[in-house]
Amino acid sequence: MRWMALDHGTKKIGIAFCDEMEIIATPFGVWPMESGVLEKLAGLARSENAQALLIGLPLHKDGAESATASSAREFGQTLAEKTNLPLAFINEHLTTSEARKLLTQSGVKSKDQSAKLDAAAAAVLLREHLENRRGQSKEINCF
Repeated sequence: MRWMALDHGTKKIGIAFCDEMEIIATPFGVWPMESGVLEKLAGLARSENAQALLIGLPLHKDGAESATASSAREFGQTLAEKTNLPLAFINEHLTTSEARKLLTQSGVKSKDQSAKLDAAAAAVLLREHLENRRGQSKEINCF
């Protein structure tokens, strides 16, 4: 199944996709959170042949939903309605830290990371989701 993963933020949205065999999660891009973004994302989902949506859900360490979790849920449900695709949510706690670490290990300089960080975080979310579906550890590369 080809998943489209979104790291939903108040200012930006990180986007990632996986292949249909659910092996590799790849960062796609970072889009500004602006008017009409849901329609643009729905169009992207169609053009990229996405078959399901994965939205990062901001949770606290204890698993409780953060103040922005309801916004992420609403965003995901609206996009799912626009695309008619199945929707899943995943805890996004610490994914930005993991994405920053992976970018650094990949040789991306700190000053260049901000433009790629949200897409990398979406890929981390997607990688974790794919691993959960397979029941595997976190040994798969997402870049």
